[in-house]
Amino acid sequence: MNAYNRLTAAVLVVAALAALGACDDRDVAWDRDRSVIGPIALKTEVAYIDNARDRVIIIDTADKPRIWTYAIGRDAVFATVTPDKRHLAVITRGEEAVLKGQVDQDPQLWLVDVSKPDSVPVSYPVGSPFDRLSIAEDGATAVAYFSASGPDATGFFRNPNEMAIVDLSRAPADDNPVLKTVRSFGQAPDGVILSPPMVVPGAEDATRRVFAFVLSLGNVTVLDATHPQRREVSIRLDSAGSNVRPREIVFAPNSATAYLRSDGARDILEILINADPPAPGATDPNDYRPALAELGAGGGPADVAVYDDATGRRLVLAVTPNTQELVVIDADTAQFRTFAMDDPVDRILLFPSGPDLVPQVAVLASLGSRLSRVHLVALDRITDSLEPTKLQTVELDQPVLDVQPVPGRELAMIVHDDDRTVLGLLDVNIGSVSPLQGVGRLDSYAFTPDGDYLVGVTDGVSRVGFLELSNLHPSDLRLDSDPASVLALPGGAIFIDHGDPFGVATIIPSPQSSRDESHLLTGFLLSGLLDENL
Repeated sequence: MNAYNRLTAAVLVVAALAALGACDDRDVAWDRDRSVIGPIALKTEVAYIDNARDRVIIIDTADKPRIWTYAIGRDAVFATVTPDKRHLAVITRGEEAVLKGQVDQDPQLWLVDVSKPDSVPVSYPVGSPFDRLSIAEDGATAVAYFSASGPDATGFFRNPNEMAIVDLSRAPADDNPVLKTVRSFGQAPDGVILSPPMVVPGAEDATRRVFAFVLSLGNVTVLDATHPQRREVSIRLDSAGSNVRPREIVFAPNSATAYLRSDGARDILEILINADPPAPGATDPNDYRPALAELGAGGGPADVAVYDDATGRRLVLAVTPNTQELVVIDADTAQFRTFAMDDPVDRILLFPSGPDLVPQVAVLASLGSRLSRVHLVALDRITDSLEPTKLQTVELDQPVLDVQPVPGRELAMIVHDDDRTVLGLLDVNIGSVSPLQGVGRLDSYAFTPDGDYLVGVTDGVSRVGFLELSNLHPSDLRLDSDPASVLALPGGAIFIDHGDPFGVATIIPSPQSSRDESHLLTGFLLSGLLDENL
């Protein structure tokens, strides 16, 4: 294994730290808690965030591995990747200067272009120490907000209903970000979900815009995130049941519609965004009005799925374990068809899945009841009341605890135990299940983006395992130390983090690569440390 070994540099840094330990006047940076966020997968890159050094460390796995760093603000609390996987977004809390080496710094949102080693991260002042961030699928709109247990240990007041709406396509300005407090009705938000860009039917403003759906107990607030200065609209969910807590939203952007699954609700809730011209002279008006409707699923849905059939018609599937039914709803007409199930199904997966694919089969499983079977439902004529439903039951030897789709394939991995040691591979076309033997405990696993391989590692075992999914051929590769986690990057490489505080990772160019073709990186979290002016 080729060794890009930085152990010598790590030893020198440790010696330098020990020498500085005798200095009472050393910079406070040397005494910071060394917390690291990561690894975070991008495209061909992997990111780590070192809170002691206020650095983003990037490892590029393409060809010969390279390492570079970016300076960001103090005390990173959350990080996520933009949908194009070319940018890393990091929220930092900042600090109040009290000791030498500290600098007064407000909370910031940092946008790092990881594809350009020489780029300078863009910082947006978000005003409050938010600890969550949602980014729209176009990568241009972000909303920072507080989770239910957001960081407020050093703060005096915290407004849990405040959020910052950021236009990531523009530079920071007086109107970017926009800080806004949404109405709460006495409840703090459980989460913020951003819609795909969509046009409000009938509105004079025909531009595509992103809407933020703020979920909280008993209500949903809809905010035009493209025009954040405009007034938001809140929808009370009392009519749908008592103590309704929204859990999941799926979108139909062509009709500006969202479908909401909630705990405590009787049915699937449809939120249709209609045009509503503002009254003359209104201040900060919006031009839309959300309309709430119940779609008749009945019994309290446990899972929903939305897809377009071959004619472009939008369909909603819902399963209701209390009534043991599958409901198919025509989203345009709200007409529905109900199928009785023998099991309390609570999980739906569609195959094939993808933005340009028309699903042909739905896999239904009862995870809560841990039943030893799954059901396959043909979707080609599922709305035709004159056609009998094509339902196939696949009996299994073990209870089903989880079902995971294999990307790019009409295959599903079935998990039968808590340690992920008993697995099966379901072919949804023919309804056969192949047991996966000798896989070992999957403490961390990933599918390659093309769906050709399952890659897994086990705590305490210095190997990485590969399962070729076309023929179920297993293989493994010896590692130099125990693994902590594994990532299968979109660029094709396999990245294994070994959980070392100085940074140790193995990069395997592809699942077919040999040990000699792989790279071992050590000490990368100390990269450039001796060059810093502390």
